Amino acid sequence: MQNEHKKILAVDDEPFFREEIVAFLNSPSFAARGWAVEAVPSGEAALEALEQASYEVMLLDINMPGMDGMAVLAAMQDKHLIDQTYVIMLSAYGVFENVVAAMRGGAKDFVNKSEPLDQWIVRIERGFEWQELRHRKQRAEEELRLLAREVGHDIGGTTYFVLTQRVRALSRLVEGNTEGECSIQVIQQILARIKRLADDLGHVSIALDSSEAWRWELLDVHRLLERLIQEFSYGYPDVEIEREWSEDIPPIHGSRAQLERAFHNLLINAGRAMPDGGTLTVRTRLIESVASPGEEEPWIAVDIEDTGIGIPPEVQDKIFRIGFSDWRNGTKGSGLGLYVVHRNIENHGGSIDVSSTVGEGALITVKLPLHSADVET
Repeated sequence: MQNEHKKILAVDDEPFFREEIVAFLNSPSFAARGWAVEAVPSGEAALEALEQASYEVMLLDINMPGMDGMAVLAAMQDKHLIDQTYVIMLSAYGVFENVVAAMRGGAKDFVNKSEPLDQWIVRIERGFEWQELRHRKQRAEEELRLLAREVGHDIGGTTYFVLTQRVRALSRLVEGNTEGECSIQVIQQILARIKRLADDLGHVSIALDSSEAWRWELLDVHRLLERLIQEFSYGYPDVEIEREWSEDIPPIHGSRAQLERAFHNLLINAGRAMPDGGTLTVRTRLIESVASPGEEEPWIAVDIEDTGIGIPPEVQDKIFRIGFSDWRNGTKGSGLGLYVVHRNIENHGGSIDVSSTVGEGALITVKLPLHSADVET
């Protein structure tokens, strides 16, 4: 990490403490390592500073008048700032409840203010290391996004078009020749797989696009699911569909493209798990916040449950990885569809749970925060 990126923001309402920590961290030894510290006296001032500049590490007092540290964490979550800053909570009361609440709120570390300042250095260094890993991950994902976009565009565009036209021409030449017609069918099946792979690479590119993740709007979850279920029913006419809609589901704030793709892939996966038909149940419900149990605003849970072949226990933690594909239903996938699901739900701050018994079916539960407070209506 370059020196100019090693910025620290100290947030505390006590003037003596702010002066002490600024003097300590601005000493020549730390300046030589590229550290630079700024201090503000309140939670409101901290948010203003974070919106104007980027800080790698923030030392945040948990007990302040007005907007306290926990309120700052909540506001950072709402403004999508929490993942950019390594937050170390400060408290004169190092009680366990404070630690748990702060970590659930998005803080990465916790320190008692009574500890000597030189004991904090390890924690701050850990924050800079975390930032370096975050930047490496971002660079790797950006390279993967560009690769997925270019390869998907190439093989799904000109290459696919040219090959399709050539196959059509060849099919006319071999018409009436049994072996030739069989060969054409095999090639067409391979081309269909290539097109699916190209489409999936395009969806990977969108899932990894940080700008797409924040093109959000208010979405009616039931309307979104209804349209996808209707499409599903055309492709899987032997599957009986049951809907269990909760009546108190409010609009959700999210990316239509990403959520539609996530639920589409989950529905298709469920359909492929029932090649001879079965029952698909799609259920919505309100649940307690996953991030901060007990908070006032609930989350939405969407259950997609099938009566298909099920997912073996040994692969349940692998299904959302790139490259995973299950052959047991006779359909070879690209190994990208469920990765896109996981990434798109993760982009919304949500989570996915898997429960399955082989031979009896699978239950996939998507949990999403409402984020309704972010939207101006």
